[in-house]
Amino acid sequence: MILLHGTGQVKGIWEALGSELREDGWAVFAPDFGHRATDPLNESIDMLAAYIGAVLHSTGAKRAIIVGHSQGGLLATLISMRLAHQVKHVVCLAAPNHGTNLGGIASGLTKIPGTRYLLSNFVQSYWGTSGLEQLTGSKMVLSSEDHDVLAPGVTYTCIATKFDQLIKPTHSCFLDDGGQGMVDNFYVQDRFPQAVILHEQMAHDWRIRALTREALFRLVDEPFNANEALT
Repeated sequence: MILLHGTGQVKGIWEALGSELREDGWAVFAPDFGHRATDPLNESIDMLAAYIGAVLHSTGAKRAIIVGHSQGGLLATLISMRLAHQVKHVVCLAAPNHGTNLGGIASGLTKIPGTRYLLSNFVQSYWGTSGLEQLTGSKMVLSSEDHDVLAPGVTYTCIATKFDQLIKPTHSCFLDDGGQGMVDNFYVQDRFPQAVILHEQMAHDWRIRALTREALFRLVDEPFNANEALT
């Protein structure tokens, strides 16, 4: 089990989920990478691909499960396409798989006329090169026609929140497998209708942790209901 943090974050965001997953019996690894995930995405992908190989070698496992929040989820998706033989399942938490628009990543500045150039500079200075690479239309994110590029043999769980203030549109997280049954897309509010969960809370909110564990228990045919989990 490999946990990937988002842009500007570090592995510490996984403290609660990591502890629960270890109690569930998973071998959990959570690397820091890419100078708080601000480096170019391809550099982080190369580093994480090597890391995954090292984890598989040291544990003797044949394939890894990757859980990623925000950029970490996008990286998990891209890595699964490159290393399908080493990845079993991907959980994306508010991941910009199809990118986010500038109104999402810097929403407070979009009300000022003629600010696209300033917004791009702001994004790069605050989130690094990886920030620009996560915008809709970047060659690093998936297009709406990319349902056929998902890795064969890999399954995906994509969880978004309707209150995401950074990933716009919020359904950017969802993947399209062309009806092959590889992907489970849903909003946390589909299961917890009253939940007001922001983008940055998606890595540690108890309901997201419960839904993540539920998806992982399903992989090993063990019963677990997120709606019955304790806070």
